[in-house]
Amino acid sequence: MYSRALANFYRGDVVSEFFLKSSAAFHAAIRGYSMASLGELLDRRRNATMSDLFEEPEEIELSVVKSYSELEEADELVYRQYRARGYNVEAPGARPHPTRAEARRESVIIARINGEAIGTITVGIDSPNGLRVDEVNREHVDPMRRQGLRLGEVVRFALDAEVDSRRALAALFNAAHGIMEANALDYVFIEVNPRHVGFYRRALCFQVAGEQKCCPRVGAPSVLMRMRVADLSSKIGQLETVLKDFPLN
Repeated sequence: MYSRALANFYRGDVVSEFFLKSSAAFHAAIRGYSMASLGELLDRRRNATMSDLFEEPEEIELSVVKSYSELEEADELVYRQYRARGYNVEAPGARPHPTRAEARRESVIIARINGEAIGTITVGIDSPNGLRVDEVNREHVDPMRRQGLRLGEVVRFALDAEVDSRRALAALFNAAHGIMEANALDYVFIEVNPRHVGFYRRALCFQVAGEQKCCPRVGAPSVLMRMRVADLSSKIGQLETVLKDFPLN
């Protein structure tokens, strides 16, 4: 019942470049919230944005990028954090924006505290222009496409080193999960540093899907992993609790 209420609550508000039209998507996106929390949500203004579903009270606010200036803000955060970790990434603005014909289907999420960007994650949706992971791992992705599965990816994940990384990570993955469900994805890929494979497997339901290779986007070793979205759905309301037991470094 509350899924229908939330669908009416949002009406036509954009939550990514797509619309959350399915009541099932709302149900999955809000899993883990109490009925009291949902009641508070439904009392808010009807022209709410995504952050009204996924914000952390008094601290973390989440939004989906809707302008080039916000995209540049996310790019700058990725650049700073990746460079600090020794990754070889292009500076923001080094490449021109892709044309509409070249563009992938991606939704970029930004997490802010007091207006300052402290984290970002991008959810890619498979399309005729493919996924970023195709660049070196297409042989592991194409067989799943041929099965008719709806595929996506999580890329360009970055957190400011000064923030509570577990809480910010949980907030970003909660938001990313809503986009995955809104687009009815079956599986999502990620490329991670080999040192982080254990964390993503135990804490976030990912499984190794390919051998170690060099990721050309960061000039570093990476391992392809994949996650069944339904597995993340089963723990989405408890991510912050789950993550506190795992070191992130």
